[in-house]
Amino acid sequence: MYKLCKNDKSQQRQRELEQGLLRAMLHRQYEDISVSDLCRELQVPRKSFYRYFTGKDGCLHALIDHAMMDMELLITRDVPESTEDPLGYMRFVFAYWKGQKQLLDALRYSSISGLLVQRAMEYAKETELWPIFMRTPAEQQRRNFTMLFTVCGLMTIITQWHQDGFAESVEEMAEIALRLVSEPLYINVKP
Repeated sequence: MYKLCKNDKSQQRQRELEQGLLRAMLHRQYEDISVSDLCRELQVPRKSFYRYFTGKDGCLHALIDHAMMDMELLITRDVPESTEDPLGYMRFVFAYWKGQKQLLDALRYSSISGLLVQRAMEYAKETELWPIFMRTPAEQQRRNFTMLFTVCGLMTIITQWHQDGFAESVEEMAEIALRLVSEPLYINVKP
């Protein structure tokens, strides 16, 4: 779908193409944007575009995945050990995604916010992005179903929070999310 670039110049060029798609998506439906249109607007030869992506979907997936990668990089750099400060972790996650308003706007405008949830789950399966307090010990032997359920729920909450105009504060959302991952959803349900 897209190339993972090794040198800084290629990474920068790839990100520029992704940002071009993002800008286009803020004004046009994703389905109405062609690779030719995008290349023309960015003044880039189609050959250059295809050096980084297999197509428009690859560019979109890279845009979302790079947002996840950036979050992971910032978490490892800025957030204390998440098992010691789960509320701080949740605050960071909500603040990060509030800062990604343009991406959330673009996905919503094209009615493809669900792709963010899907890509977050794929990313979670491949990385250690989500902290240990969002997993159960049994998951190490299973397929991380609890973690995937939590990631899906968390990203769905983030997209709904965006749709509601970020009505609640980052602090309120962090507290709500932490309660959801740490308390039983239904008290009287027996396994």
